Amino acid sequence: EVALDTDVVTGLMTESRATPAGVCLVYNKALDYTLIGQGYSYRTPVSYWMPFNGAVGFHDAWWRSAFGGDIYLYDGSHGCVNLPYDIAKKMYAHIEIGTPVIVY
Repeated sequence: EVALDTDVVTGLMTESRATPAGVCLVYNKALDYTLIGQGYSYRTPVSYWMPFNGAVGFHDAWWRSAFGGDIYLYDGSHGCVNLPYDIAKKMYAHIEIGTPVIVY
């Protein structure tokens, strides 16, 4: 049964920014979290943070006006799965720590 369906933006298709493929588990959840880039290259506050692979996770992306399509090819994330705010809010309310995540 599909609980949520949405367009997203994943990592830019480069070696350092692609969303890592594999099977992981959501290992934490946090509200009002600040994402910090490697070497402190950026500090970005998000409302909903659900990491599943080290510093890679699901989160709202308030700075994006569009999701889906081929955005990841030219304006992808640093590896995270960027979600529309309303979807991130719903996902946060329903996802549990330990939920499997499959990235391919």
